[in-house]
Amino acid sequence: MTETAASTKIAGDQVEVWWSSEQSPGDAGWFAGPMPNRYALEARPAIPLTKPAASSLATTILVTPAHHMQELLGIGTSLEETTIHNLARMSPDVRQRIIRELTNPEHGIGLNLMRITVGTSDFTAQPFYTYNDLPEGDTDFELARFTIQRDIDLGIVDTVKEVLAAAPDVRIFASPWSPPAWMKTNHSLKRGRLKEGDEYTQALARYYRMAIGAYAEQGIPIYAMTLQNEPLLETDYPSCHMPPERQKELAIALKAELAANGLATKLWIFDHNFEDAFAYVAPILNDAAGYAAVDGIALHDYDGSPSVMSELAAAYPDKPIYLTERSVWGTAGAARIAEYFRNYASSYNAWVTMLDSRIGTHQWLGTPGPTMFIQDADQPDRYWRTPEYDLLGQFARFLRPGAKRIMSTGGEQPSVTNVVFANPEGNLVATVINQTDEEQSFRLLCEGWQFTAALPAKTVGTYRWR
Repeated sequence: MTETAASTKIAGDQVEVWWSSEQSPGDAGWFAGPMPNRYALEARPAIPLTKPAASSLATTILVTPAHHMQELLGIGTSLEETTIHNLARMSPDVRQRIIRELTNPEHGIGLNLMRITVGTSDFTAQPFYTYNDLPEGDTDFELARFTIQRDIDLGIVDTVKEVLAAAPDVRIFASPWSPPAWMKTNHSLKRGRLKEGDEYTQALARYYRMAIGAYAEQGIPIYAMTLQNEPLLETDYPSCHMPPERQKELAIALKAELAANGLATKLWIFDHNFEDAFAYVAPILNDAAGYAAVDGIALHDYDGSPSVMSELAAAYPDKPIYLTERSVWGTAGAARIAEYFRNYASSYNAWVTMLDSRIGTHQWLGTPGPTMFIQDADQPDRYWRTPEYDLLGQFARFLRPGAKRIMSTGGEQPSVTNVVFANPEGNLVATVINQTDEEQSFRLLCEGWQFTAALPAKTVGTYRWR
């Protein structure tokens, strides 16, 4: 006797489904105003879990929950000064609405990991500054003139406090773009290197520790810190070349500073591109003192392959890997995020949350692509979201900190790709990406059960089940 479809269902168990699609990914036309899109975190009819059956579908995804890999720290974006400058132009109610849309998992996308800058970066509306700017020729090894007052005056501190008030579980990590100019070989925030000598290493370690302490005094705990944004780059905005041997010395000195002052901030090394990651990280982590001082490895995706993260995970399994900077667009971008996670990234952070309709205000040397939020430069309370908000939400809204990535086959690149996590509360979440121009059907097999689904062209689907 043939079993009916109804009798093959797990009683009460279905797969919840949400879709988001791309629209003109990365197109500068988004700065001119919103565009219609097909799906934006749209809940779809649930799919039944059924007993396994033969399938003629070309793509089958095999999921093995018992085989779990890295733990997820979080997914987020940046609260660099450009974004905060634009938020500050808005009324308090609208600013609060955007914060909810970013951080609330029910009414937003549940981002829970935010990157801030130590002093200014290239994405700022302000003249470049640090917390210890001195007249040329002066030094201040005791940092008597250290202050974060500019961050207070510019509303950076208050905005971060607003985020934490709305979402207390958000974690903050910080990245510096340049040491104070007096510590550098060229006496400028642009380009240059940290001056040689232990007194400068110790002074910079003290400077970072004081920045962490000053934020803690404001009620903002800094969960982690990278030691130098893009340490292999010297360019005409705040930057500083820092070879691995010097970063190792700095990590050791800063770890001692933190311990002596009762601060638990974690230290992440590198904070630059895949291409140079292994060559930079190995000299630090192959040294016993360097290894002990380091809590994780931070990476950017502007050059090289994400596969180096898998190499680093195999070489240094006790040092989590974090994707601290990259913005991506469309379903190709969503597939790239899945690739980060499939290569052992424990986090993902987008870079720059809100530009205005005149692509402002920043001092980067290129032309940025559209951000998740775009503000009308002439009517600051008017804003619109790009599809990148929803596409990032296909991951962030459904994954909780502490989720474990579990083994899944990749599907077929010409059809769909995926990444699968098990949340701490026990549900499984598969994010499946269709980059093609046609609808793609697939079957997912997991622990004696399966479901089949059809995913529209240029769409990301999230599937959640127990």
